Amino acid sequence: MKIVCNVFVGNRLLPPLALSRSKKHIKSTLALCKHPKLNEYCIILFTAQNKNGTKYTLKDNIKQISTKFVNEGKCTIQFLRPEHDLFIQSDVIQLKGFLHLLKRALEHKISEKELSVSSMAVTPVNQKNIAPTKLVITKRSDYPAKGFPRTLEELHINDIQRCAVDKGILNLVKLKILNLSNNCIEYVPEELGRLVNLRELNLSHNQLGRATLKQWNWMGQPVSKNLSLLDLSHNGLTFIPHHISRFRKLTTLNLNNNSIKLLPTGIGNLRNLKIFSASNNALITLPGSVKNLRLLSIDVSNNHFEQCIPNEAGVFPKPLPVCTLKEYASRKVIGAGITYFAGILPLTVIDYLDSAKYCVCGKALFEVFVRSSHNLLLRSIAESVSSSIGDEFVPIDCYFCSLACFGCTYMTRSRPVFVR
Repeated sequence: MKIVCNVFVGNRLLPPLALSRSKKHIKSTLALCKHPKLNEYCIILFTAQNKNGTKYTLKDNIKQISTKFVNEGKCTIQFLRPEHDLFIQSDVIQLKGFLHLLKRALEHKISEKELSVSSMAVTPVNQKNIAPTKLVITKRSDYPAKGFPRTLEELHINDIQRCAVDKGILNLVKLKILNLSNNCIEYVPEELGRLVNLRELNLSHNQLGRATLKQWNWMGQPVSKNLSLLDLSHNGLTFIPHHISRFRKLTTLNLNNNSIKLLPTGIGNLRNLKIFSASNNALITLPGSVKNLRLLSIDVSNNHFEQCIPNEAGVFPKPLPVCTLKEYASRKVIGAGITYFAGILPLTVIDYLDSAKYCVCGKALFEVFVRSSHNLLLRSIAESVSSSIGDEFVPIDCYFCSLACFGCTYMTRSRPVFVR
């Protein structure tokens, strides 16, 4: 049996300091085989520099096998002669299969059919046989007939007029980059939200504007924990689901060229957001929570903004009533960042939590709040601003959790110059 892996060979005869300085994993082939005449098992390590391989016998030669982090694709095999430690990093499934066969070889419970490779004939895995980590499909003939390799970390499917997301993609648990732009996709299946390793998702130039609110439930799944780039431009969208506020690690959000009128109030909770684009939409205002953003770039040009007339001096709202226990509990759940999905809570509770609005301070609100509008200087939240002529100030629709928040915002707001 052979596996492709990354291996660092540690020599226990060297001092620890020298060992730590030279620690570097090298792409290798690890083969488990047996001698054709002596019927003894061995492990052979091949690298690009050592194509003949280094042979390690197994009989009375294993000091220890550490499998504490095998679920992360890591293990260590220590030999007595020579005093080498093999620090192995590989695919979890392949590594577990290799270790299972190694255990059976050490216990002499392995059959000839299971391990027929001779130590005299074993060779490294060819480059052609290494499972790919990247796949680009730009025409239908490029589509893999046998399905997608489970090792894929980057997948591009573009310009082939696909109307749905292939179910095979939903099983690619290692996927980090998914580009499905320039197709005819109308909705994303909820199962895609379970790809927890996904970092970049490009769905631009599709037809997601036809999706119902329920068909956006994938956004509320674990995919929201690690996604850093989301591109939904050119989709004919008229709204953005409130689930967008869960993407706490999002750094780039592109909503250009849609028909969006309002953004979710929780968009200001995307504290890691650095690049935000929502040009060529129908926005009439921005949510007040955007004041919490610290962007490198913002583009809200070609929208329908109209500067609002701010609250006159001395006009303060009445004192707020006491919140219900339901609202207090819901505020605590969202404030603590507790993850909730269907199956964990009743659907009525989930709908209530999802209806949250957000104060300019970032706290969740439901039924008790103050609402007011004023104008925001875009340069106060972004280093680079792209906006239409006269849109240096844009109106923001603010929710406040208390009169203290309202008063603080009112006193520190930027004031545009009005020509009467």
